[in-house]
Amino acid sequence: MADTFRKEVQCVLCPATFKPVTEPGDGENSYLIYCSSCVRCLSVTRANPVRIAFRDVLGLKGDALALALQSVLAPCQCGSEFNHDAGRRCPECLRKIEKETRKVSNSQEVDFQCPWNMDELKKSEAKFFEYIFRKVESKEQNLKQLIEKFESGQMDAGTYMEELDALRFRESTQVSVIQAWAMIMGSDKAFRAAEEHGLVDRYGSRILVSIASALEISEGKAVLSTLADETKNWDGPIESELRTFIAKIGGGF
Repeated sequence: MADTFRKEVQCVLCPATFKPVTEPGDGENSYLIYCSSCVRCLSVTRANPVRIAFRDVLGLKGDALALALQSVLAPCQCGSEFNHDAGRRCPECLRKIEKETRKVSNSQEVDFQCPWNMDELKKSEAKFFEYIFRKVESKEQNLKQLIEKFESGQMDAGTYMEELDALRFRESTQVSVIQAWAMIMGSDKAFRAAEEHGLVDRYGSRILVSIASALEISEGKAVLSTLADETKNWDGPIESELRTFIAKIGGGF
């Protein structure tokens, strides 16, 4: 398989040539990958957990990163594959097809479909877990330790804010990798695995919220419903924090 995209693609529907979009543009937070046959598309954000995991765990970037993402996408509902060159149809032709499709199609809801090909994504499970476990076992300062240092007077307010910003940036990547791993594990195993491997001890109840958000992407169940079920498995501070989150975001369950 080629490890780069063609810089210019000849549209199969008109004389135009175009460059496939493989990452968000400057000032943009996402980009679209179209089906190679119909006009369905998927939005890939900069914060997409799988994209971040492939980038930071597997060290992929540029075309290699885009190709890796493309390889783990599930087929479209029409049966064709999602492809960065949109089936060699230029953006202008896609717009025309979308316009005509909207005219003749009925607005019917479709059943949820996971955007990921889990069999392909599972091939990276071991590397994701190795990364996560290494972070859990590392001596890197976590939020709980940072707060304890500040409250005990070991750190002034200015230093605390600087350390907090650095921690948030560092942990945002770690949490994204955990989310990608959780999607592979599935709802039956993800929460118990997070508990077993010390992720809740390190990140607190917020990691359970992040896992629920990831499972909404892969399984379609609403975050608050997932957390309402998960709350029953906890007591003490974690249970209290989850119930507070549910009450504030969802108005109670």
